[in-house]
Amino acid sequence: MSPLFCMIDNPLALSYFASEGQRTFALGPDATPGQVVSALTADYKHAGTVPILCSVYQLAAWRNHWSFAVSPVAQISATLGFPADWCTDPGLSAGP
Repeated sequence: MSPLFCMIDNPLALSYFASEGQRTFALGPDATPGQVVSALTADYKHAGTVPILCSVYQLAAWRNHWSFAVSPVAQISATLGFPADWCTDPGLSAGP
């Protein structure tokens, strides 16, 4: 199911990943990194796979315009014992 990101939301991706990451998608644009880590940790118990959890985070971060000094991705790596490169923060370019 792709693309995750485009100029408008992908309704199929939103529907699928919002159901897998209910706690993460319940957060708004003013969420703190700690809240994101807590939500992702809880959602991991539901989603159960690292790739789905990464997509949940990336889509929620993109939708909410999250930009943190210390990425929740790094905190999740330490909390859940994931490899450091398990996920990246979304970055969209305006084009060439």
